[in-house]
Amino acid sequence: MDWNQLAQTALTQYNITDARLFFLGHSENVTFRIETSNSYSGKPAKFLFRIHHPIAQQSDSIWQQHNVIDSELLWLSALHRDTNLIVPKPMQNKNGTFVTSVAIDRKLPLNCTLMQWVEGCQISTQPTPTQAWQIGELMARLHQHTSVWELPLGFVRPKYDWEELQTSLMRLHLVTISDADFAVLETAVKQISLVMTALGKTRSSWGVIHADLNENNYIFHEDEARAIDFSRCGFGYYLYDIASTLLHLLCENRKAFLNGYQSVRLLPDDYQNILEAFFLAAMIHNFAFHASNPNEHDYLLENIPYLTETLCSRYLQGEPFLFYYY
Repeated sequence: MDWNQLAQTALTQYNITDARLFFLGHSENVTFRIETSNSYSGKPAKFLFRIHHPIAQQSDSIWQQHNVIDSELLWLSALHRDTNLIVPKPMQNKNGTFVTSVAIDRKLPLNCTLMQWVEGCQISTQPTPTQAWQIGELMARLHQHTSVWELPLGFVRPKYDWEELQTSLMRLHLVTISDADFAVLETAVKQISLVMTALGKTRSSWGVIHADLNENNYIFHEDEARAIDFSRCGFGYYLYDIASTLLHLLCENRKAFLNGYQSVRLLPDDYQNILEAFFLAAMIHNFAFHASNPNEHDYLLENIPYLTETLCSRYLQGEPFLFYYY
């Protein structure tokens, strides 16, 4: 597939002229940075262009469906409209819609989207405690919005719930992990399901979450934390969203993150126990995501024993680990 040609074809359906394309990469989507001297505003501008086609063909196709992509952009539009958060602003095509379907060389059409570029820089090291605090505050503001936002009609996104966790566990069969390790994971998943059931899906505990706010998907601009890449957003527990970010932070930064979060939105009194359950759930989901790629199997075989022998074993024995193990 000639991604550059497909992008050029799709861009003719937007009010953009004199576009220069810079290929960024191919993972869940094919991405380009677009620079133009003449755009919607009549001024030079930069955009992010996405072709919704994953590099791993085993990837769940739900993420490429038209209504699922459109729903992501509906949330981003609402965030842009309702808050002062700096998030990617989706751009409509000439037909007034967010998703553009394009086919070349008689192949099946692929969905494409365009949004304004968000200025900022990724950090190449662990965030400082101050930055971790800011990331926590940022996530709380996202949760604050979605907890009161009335979903538009036709809003459809995947769910990060008990069924998804069970599906993720089964995906690990793609990797030749030991029966003993799988048994530990299975026991942990049953325990986590009880936590989810007890928590329930209320406006205060469950809503639309980013689900992937790690070092690749937050940036800093003039000491302000900004969220980008909402492509994995979906319905989930707010505490799961927190735990999925804590996975990527050192123990001391986890405390700073939670302090930043609680400066905006308070956590339940027993949040640590719940977070530890969701921490394991996020690790299982992350491993399952990589399991569809055979090139990642050696990494998984090396790291799954740490999950089972160090973290799951402590969790199942009621020993806290969130602030002690990275």
